[in-house]
Amino acid sequence: MSDTIIREWYFGCYAVLTGAIFAWVYDNLRLCRRLIHHNRVMVNLEDLLYWTWCFCVSFVLLYYGNHGMIRAFAVAGAALGMFLYSMTLGRIYVKWGYILISKVLAPFRTLGRFVNRLTHAVNHSTIKIRACMQVIHRKGERARDCHTSRKTKKKTGISSQKK
Repeated sequence: MSDTIIREWYFGCYAVLTGAIFAWVYDNLRLCRRLIHHNRVMVNLEDLLYWTWCFCVSFVLLYYGNHGMIRAFAVAGAALGMFLYSMTLGRIYVKWGYILISKVLAPFRTLGRFVNRLTHAVNHSTIKIRACMQVIHRKGERARDCHTSRKTKKKTGISSQKK
């Protein structure tokens, strides 16, 4: 075989492998999204970064493998790699990866729930203590007010008796 055909064959294999890697990285992103809740802005930002990374990797593949020319079989090879991965390993990877990671993280989630409950209890008791302290402080102000008002009444009473 000629060197050109062998080089094209390798380039096609690299394109298929690149597509499979793209799908695998996106499955990792999906797995992360299942385990950690993301809001819409974060999902969009992650997707933007993912597709930017895919563009850069594709550019490097085309630049070094095909002298920068975009060829249909390179794009088809990447699509084929994505499809093959998603139909074979991709189905197993996300399902079992999620199960495995959930089992590993389960004690930490339980610990997190315990810490949240403990924090809630401490905050709740702190609020009650503050409320009690405010009541005591207010009662103290009332007592001082009562004490000062008695003195003023006595003074007024003394002054009215002299008249």
